[in-house]
Parts: sequence; C-alpha cells; structure tokens
Amino acid sequence: MSAVAQPETERQQLTAALHKSREMYLCCLKDVSEDAASARLSENSWSILEIAEHVAVAEHGMFRAVELGTEKSTEPNYAADENIIRRGLNREAKIQAPERSQPKGRWKTLAEAIDAFEKSRARTVDFVEKGEKDPRKIESVHPLMGSIDGYQILLLMAVHAERHTAQIEDIKRTQAYRNAANGLINE
Repeated sequence: MSAVAQPETERQQLTAALHKSREMYLCCLKDVSEDAASARLSENSWSILEIAEHVAVAEHGMFRAVELGTEKSTEPNYAADENIIRRGLNREAKIQAPERSQPKGRWKTLAEAIDAFEKSRARTVDFVEKGEKDPRKIESVHPLMGSIDGYQILLLMAVHAERHTAQIEDIKRTQAYRNAANGLINE
C-alpha cells in the first residue's frame, strides 16, 4: 500500500474528534470507583466495567481494521461520514455489538479497561497525527457498517467513545450507581 499523506484539514478534524471523545470518556470515568463500576441501568444491560471493556476492545479492533485494510482506489464517500456520526451518536437506535467486542471479563478492574483504551487511543492518535498514510486510501469492512474507508473507521472510533460516554452518564444518574458509589448494597 502506498504511503500517501493525509490531507491536513481532515487530519486536524480527525485528531480533534479523537482528542475530544477521549477527554469526554475519561472525564466521565474518572470518579467511578471500582465498586460503582458494577452498576448498570437494568439487569439485562452492561455495567460500567463491561462498557469500558467493550470500548477498549472495539477501539483496538477498529484500529487493527485500519492497519490491515486494503488499498482503496475509489473516491471517498463523504455522505457516509455524516451517516456514521448520526448513526453512531443516535442512542435511540439500539445497536448489538459484534460478538468479538462484547464483554467477556477480559479485565477485572475498571482501571485495567481504561488503561487498555488509553493505549489503543494513543496509538490511533499517533497514526493520525503523523499523517504518513491517508486513511481515505484504506478500505476495510466493519461488521456493522460494511465497507468503509480508514477515515470513516477512525471517525467511528471517536463517536463510539462518545456514545458510550452518554450511556455511562445515564448509569451514573441511577440510584443503583449512587448506592454502589457509597458502598451500599443494591437490591
């Protein structure tokens, strides 16, 4: 695959989106204790720890898709960019995570899951900031979005973290979370 540089404006926009979503996500998690990380919206929903595991695994997997993508010769589909943002942030439309990114207890603590996310996001940001490859020239197949270019995968990574930040904030507004954060047993 040729090493065509990424256009500066797109690289700046993508870097800003990745930094913004990273900060939102980490800020949301900074005051969550390990006890409170077990809180969930309902019996059948993911806990904060499970969400953090999913985000870390998905982050790693999406970046691997960029790394392993094939060379793309067609023009970018800019309309798909807006669809990714709109679909990614629309929490009214429930999306079933692919099996490979569902929580399986890979990390036992929230701190471990956050560390895994941080490492993956740092690698992603480094790739974008260096701009050695134009992600628009990389094609990959996302399990839910189908064939998309590398830029769109990186954009999806940013909105994915934002989507789950909002989900965690919803949990943090529940009585179950407040009880767990205060060391009380939820019944």
